[in-house]
Amino acid sequence: MRKWLLILTAIGLLCSIPFVFQRSSTEQTSKQVEFVVDYRDVLEVSSYRSKPSEYMLERLAELKAAGVHSMAIYETTLTELQLSGRIQAMTSEDAAILTQFSVPANEKSTYVLFLGSLSEELIRPMIEDAFTRLGVEIEPWKFRELNGLKLHMPLDEAKLQKMDPDPITMAELKAIGFHLVARLSDQRQPFDAERVDKMLSDLSAFGVTRVIFDGTAVTGAADDPKLHSLSTMAELMNKYGIGLSTIEMGKPQAGLDKLSYLTDYNIVRLHSLPENMSNMAPDDLVDRFLLAAQDRNIRMFFLNTQASMDQINGVRKDTIENLIKSLEGENGAIAALEQRGFTMGPAQPFETGAGLPSGLALVLKALVTLGAVALIALLVNAFFPALTLFVFAAGAVGSAGLYVLSTTLLSQGLSLGVGISAASLAVIYAVRRADEARSGSPLLHALKLLLAATAISFVGIGYIVALLDHITYLYVLRQYRGVSLLHLVPIALAFGYALFFHKQRSLRDVIAKIRAVLMMNITVLWVVAAAVCGVGVLYYMSRTGNAGTASDLERLFRATLQETLGVRPRTKEFLLAHPIFILGVYLAVKSAWKKFGMLLIAAGVIGQLSIVDTFAHLHTPLIISLIRVFYGVVFGAAIGLILIAVWRLAEKGWKRWAEGTRP
Repeated sequence: MRKWLLILTAIGLLCSIPFVFQRSSTEQTSKQVEFVVDYRDVLEVSSYRSKPSEYMLERLAELKAAGVHSMAIYETTLTELQLSGRIQAMTSEDAAILTQFSVPANEKSTYVLFLGSLSEELIRPMIEDAFTRLGVEIEPWKFRELNGLKLHMPLDEAKLQKMDPDPITMAELKAIGFHLVARLSDQRQPFDAERVDKMLSDLSAFGVTRVIFDGTAVTGAADDPKLHSLSTMAELMNKYGIGLSTIEMGKPQAGLDKLSYLTDYNIVRLHSLPENMSNMAPDDLVDRFLLAAQDRNIRMFFLNTQASMDQINGVRKDTIENLIKSLEGENGAIAALEQRGFTMGPAQPFETGAGLPSGLALVLKALVTLGAVALIALLVNAFFPALTLFVFAAGAVGSAGLYVLSTTLLSQGLSLGVGISAASLAVIYAVRRADEARSGSPLLHALKLLLAATAISFVGIGYIVALLDHITYLYVLRQYRGVSLLHLVPIALAFGYALFFHKQRSLRDVIAKIRAVLMMNITVLWVVAAAVCGVGVLYYMSRTGNAGTASDLERLFRATLQETLGVRPRTKEFLLAHPIFILGVYLAVKSAWKKFGMLLIAAGVIGQLSIVDTFAHLHTPLIISLIRVFYGVVFGAAIGLILIAVWRLAEKGWKRWAEGTRP
């Protein structure tokens, strides 16, 4: 049975190769990076200056010269229109004072004056349309030569209402040479297809090709159950050739998955630089941008800025100049990105191409699925051989059932299973071969088994890439599920095998060994050791995933590795797991330390599961993951050899000391 499972696993691995090549080809189709500055932030920081318009124009010109390609414009508000010099909005009290109380002061209305004929021509219809849709009563109003409107809504509330983007601002930014990116919300409800059609038509006329949705939902999400508004929104976006963006590490936006599907995944991944990070050292910002584009397939950077008061020098400061320094020059982010093969311009989605013929892809995916079940059954075979056939049959039947119910659940479940199985089998194989070694160099055995274990882990990687080959994983709309289990289960299985299952002929022998361990007398040393292990596991899990934190020293070390090597290997692989694995094999081959060596080999499973986890980050280019693993194995092996040398020196020193103390 084991022989046939190995054959099925090999066949499934061969069938995964076309999916791996297809994924690699897809990753090469989008190399254009776009820097987008939040125009509203620039407008706000300029408002604190004595001459806001002049300051803003100067900064916009500097940003353009530094390489910023695009500006993000929002659905406008009364606040933004006032900052832009289009209108003057007042409360009833302010209007009463201005008109010497010709208007009542004891009401809660909003008074708007249009500052210029162009503002009245273009902005007035926008305001009237927006507030009429809200059911707000509107009256004409005038102060001297300035025409205006009276809105029967308190100013604080009126400032929150959103309207179509300001056409005057869009025209000015286009004249400067900026590409425009729109930020749209789902605030204006109910969804009005006619209004949205006109808005997208106007945006398209100004060259807008991408939307970044603002808030917790995409436009049309709230009304979709009743009006099918997301379908309409998708049709309109497709009509005008407008795509969308998915924000890295942002809160999930309602309706994004459905809208992405309906727009045929016309998506780019966006990294947002928060306002409070825009004052980072320019070199740190360069590293941040480069790492995001190279390692995480980010193609759009959204730059925020903020103003602050320098209390010591008594001046108002902002972070625009700092952002410019991080972008321009030979050492700037744009030059660094171009050196790595990226170009500057509007971000483009990845192209999946024609792909495999549907019939061939279905056959290959079926064989990959069968091979994945076989690989999981091989892991069961290592512990409970009698259950192998049952597990394989149950897995095959269950996979067929899940294929009917949910292909996503099937792919994610099998991916987790093969990830755990490959990492665990890699170490189980090393334990067996180290125990069987009777001749040859222990050093050579250690290096060979590290390479063999890594190769077994790569079997699981091939399956993961093939099973999770959908474009949604590249955009992180879906993710590899069960990361915590991947980081814990192989460790438990590796130690369980090394302690209880290795060299046991039957389940009865295993039970007897477990019983013997449970009946052992517990000493204070055992309790202390268990506590230390528990703390170690908690620390290990706290470092797992994106929520993990690192010290300043570790961040400096990581940055140095990244800058020196271009791709940073994983610290726990080359500094911990692989060296321990090398030392463990060396000691296991030497009979005097066999048991201790076996435990070190089992601990080396951390490196193998880390290798699998590296490729489970499906938004990272395959070549980057491959280089990262290569560095980890090479450096880990080198440090492992140093550990062996230190161990041998310690042994010699101990032997000399012991011989010198004999009477």
